[in-house]
Amino acid sequence: MTQNFLDLEIHTLICNRDLLLAINNFKSLQKFEEFKNVPVFLHDDGSLSDLDIKSLSVINNVTVIRREEADKAIYEHIKDYKNCLEYRLGDNKINLWHKIKSFDYFFFSKTKKVLGVDTDLLFLKKPEDVIKYVNSNTPFYFPDIQSAYCFNEPKESIAVIEKVNTGLIYIPSEEYYHLDAIENALGNLLNNGINYFPSWIEQSAFAHMFYVDGRYVSLDVQKYRIPFFQSVEIKEVECLHFVSYPAVRETYKEYLDYLEFEEGEVIYEKSNIIEFKEQKIPLTFKIIKTNDIYSVEYYWGLEETKQQFLDHIFKIRTEKEEVLKTFQSNRHGFFILPAEAGTVGLSHTYDWYGEQNWIDLGELALR
Repeated sequence: MTQNFLDLEIHTLICNRDLLLAINNFKSLQKFEEFKNVPVFLHDDGSLSDLDIKSLSVINNVTVIRREEADKAIYEHIKDYKNCLEYRLGDNKINLWHKIKSFDYFFFSKTKKVLGVDTDLLFLKKPEDVIKYVNSNTPFYFPDIQSAYCFNEPKESIAVIEKVNTGLIYIPSEEYYHLDAIENALGNLLNNGINYFPSWIEQSAFAHMFYVDGRYVSLDVQKYRIPFFQSVEIKEVECLHFVSYPAVRETYKEYLDYLEFEEGEVIYEKSNIIEFKEQKIPLTFKIIKTNDIYSVEYYWGLEETKQQFLDHIFKIRTEKEEVLKTFQSNRHGFFILPAEAGTVGLSHTYDWYGEQNWIDLGELALR
């Protein structure tokens, strides 16, 4: 193993609804010898509870960086960059949690050799492309299906590499990270607080930084794919990125099955009908025990109604706290229950522009 791998760190932004995605991601990656002992730093977006963090301890060599700690520490890193400071620490509604990736991965890295990994990846086979570029100290990014950027006019004023996806990136050292370039890109992207697709701001800024650097390369587009939007040759693909688009996330379970992760024991199942504006929406869920992890797998049956889109939320109640798991219109999803709590209660609501209607789904003793 090269010195590059010995110094490598993995950094991942995580929210409380993506715990199981993260665990599956690292389960698929850490089975390969090169990644088994690489330090993993999970950057809390501010939604993780203490029980959430305990459940993440199944990931090898993991450290969680809490949002409150990060917000205080990052100020010194960006205080002299007006746009960076506004984006990372300002409270504008376009400053979504993605902003943490732009600064915190590199700032909190001890070795400054950063492999940025989103939670919604699955490694279907050994990532030879990643290994090759890490060993050769070559910076890279995941290939996107389009240039998913959100620059304001004049867009051509900010030069970029096309089709950059930041779900999997490699920054080999300080030499490849350019805060001046991010500052320049944000000058356009923030543009008086206006942006038509704020979840792409971070990715847009990185696409400009990669262009300014001139050395970043794309991972092999045949081996690094986004399902639903791209065909998947299962014997060729090394990694899939299940981006936050409902039709893409719908394919997630079939690839979990392909990886043959232990399915666990179903210990509880329930079906409900949720009424919304004369629609009757099926909500079914089951609780699965896999080793010491208890997870909920749900089905939100919008397809069986005339209601095409409707966000929904689960609430987990314990003696110590209540935790919300907020989902979009995804028909299928997963989340983890805090087994340490002993008994948990579940509630559910739809969310229609702030209109909600909570129903109690019952309590279950996990231990």
